[in-house]
Amino acid sequence: MSDTTVITGLAENTGKAGDRPDLSVLSRNDGANVVRLSFLAGQTMPDHRAGRPILVIGQSGEIDFTVGDDTTRLEAGVAIHVNADIPHALEARTDAVVTLVVLENPTAN
Repeated sequence: MSDTTVITGLAENTGKAGDRPDLSVLSRNDGANVVRLSFLAGQTMPDHRAGRPILVIGQSGEIDFTVGDDTTRLEAGVAIHVNADIPHALEARTDAVVTLVVLENPTAN
């Protein structure tokens, strides 16, 4: 058993036609799961909540990430952390990819 996991393909855009982005689970690890979200321009993820804290990291393109009345432009080099059960939405301004890291909830122990 290895103490490390190498995760590749984080910036690969596998977006498909339709209203929603393509989601690909890239890794399930102790402490965090890593998911690639590939968007085509105009695709959205309307208001939803995650049951655990999340970290969303811009890989390519531009996505508007909205929490309440605040919108953050996710692009390469920009990330946002959101606590568990907080409503948020995503809208791709261009073809874009973000990495979603679903974190273990430290208060769940």
